[in-house]
Amino acid sequence: MKNKHLPIILIFLFSSCDLVGDLLNTSYSTTFKESFDIIIPEGEYTEPSPFLINRQEDIDLTDDSFPSEIRAGVSELLDIQFKEVLLTFSGELVTDGARISQDAGIISGKILFANPDKPSQTIEIIVPPVSSAEENAVSLPLPDNVANSITQLFLENPRVTFSMDFKYVGPAPFEGKVDMEIPMEVSIGVI
Repeated sequence: MKNKHLPIILIFLFSSCDLVGDLLNTSYSTTFKESFDIIIPEGEYTEPSPFLINRQEDIDLTDDSFPSEIRAGVSELLDIQFKEVLLTFSGELVTDGARISQDAGIISGKILFANPDKPSQTIEIIVPPVSSAEENAVSLPLPDNVANSITQLFLENPRVTFSMDFKYVGPAPFEGKVDMEIPMEVSIGVI
């Protein structure tokens, strides 16, 4: 009687092993997005005397900006792959209530990533000059060592703090916006 059930059991076991293998390492493509407005007061800002901009936020894998599968599986996080940071800077010079789009401003600086529990451990990405006249997002490629270091931060803590330290050079008053996107592949394991 047992021999009749053996082929069925073996088929079930092998098909179950494939299913378990899929569950053990499931990847999700997602993108973290952050944007904020910049209001530069009247003045002429030059390289020796720029207007300084600082913005600090968190990337939290448990918040609503990420798919439910990632939020639910964050305790089984296996890996995160980062390739680039996409940055867009847009805006216009404001004069007597009118907006003048032909005068471009420029931002540059750095983005710092850190574990909020260990803020002294930071990973730095240099942001080259980005003009508000540039219509397309500027890609900041992440070298393997930088991408791996950011991944390690997330493996230690699902919430990572990032700080944008920029300087603005150009005419003002200027009203603009910075958009940052970080495409990522998140691998979740299920036991």
